[in-house]
Amino acid sequence: MRFVVKPEANKTDKLKHQDTINALNVIASTKNKDLISDVIYRDSYQDIDEIRSRVEDQLAITYLNKCAYCERLEKADIEHYRPKKSVKGEIHDGYYWLCYEWTNLLPSCVKCNRDGAKLTHFPILGTRVLAPKLLRGRRIDLNCNKAFNKPLIDEIPYLLHPEIDNPQLFFEFELDPSGEGIRLKGIDADGRGVKTIEICKLNRQELRLHRQREVMDPFVESIEAIFAKRTINEIDDNKLVTEITNQLDVLKRNASKVKKSHTLLRKYIIKDEKSFKSIVLPFLDKSIRPILLAAYRNWAK
Repeated sequence: MRFVVKPEANKTDKLKHQDTINALNVIASTKNKDLISDVIYRDSYQDIDEIRSRVEDQLAITYLNKCAYCERLEKADIEHYRPKKSVKGEIHDGYYWLCYEWTNLLPSCVKCNRDGAKLTHFPILGTRVLAPKLLRGRRIDLNCNKAFNKPLIDEIPYLLHPEIDNPQLFFEFELDPSGEGIRLKGIDADGRGVKTIEICKLNRQELRLHRQREVMDPFVESIEAIFAKRTINEIDDNKLVTEITNQLDVLKRNASKVKKSHTLLRKYIIKDEKSFKSIVLPFLDKSIRPILLAAYRNWAK
């Protein structure tokens, strides 16, 4: 997960249209969830190759074609952050009045959203909002529909919102004790990081292994190749350090490339010596670790 800013200007014409607002007013005032239309919140169209969605297209601009939760490059559903028709484990009609709300629409891969993961889970720490705020004439107050405004923000959802919550305040990483990749770890006192991991299954096996394969394996292979060249005297000690430094520079550049997957992990592994030692060094041979650590310390000065 990474923090993003999704411009209101990217909202599709159909979502902004007065006809959609009128339809939403009817849904909000009647509580008739059967009136919710995916024709509006998907806004599909046919291109030369396939049926696409204008809403998905606009979400992809902000999220760079990545899942909002696991941050992989995946085909994403249009996910309602606050579930639109029911809330698991609650006597609640669902947030039907947010069905077309731009701040309630996120891109989510099938694994994070549907395959036994989020679905209609939406636990909170604060006060549950049970109904929309209606103005005179039974018109909905659209400002109160925004995820970052009251009363919704006061729910304090356990599930982090990537357009509101900075993931760096909620997560760290650790190696899987069974050797199957890299785990996400919640660190905040309220347990929102832990609960987000649980809700979206962010430590499922294929995702742990994907973090290792995408982020760590290329670096490890490069470092091993450098030491292999030193073993056969193809390079000397000075060149060894230079080439290690170059690979650390690559790690840093990749951490700033938001189009890459797992940018939170990429930033974490070079954040400080503790992170580097705990995540990077264990993937390398013990004989290599002291030299690499010394190079990192010199590089990080």
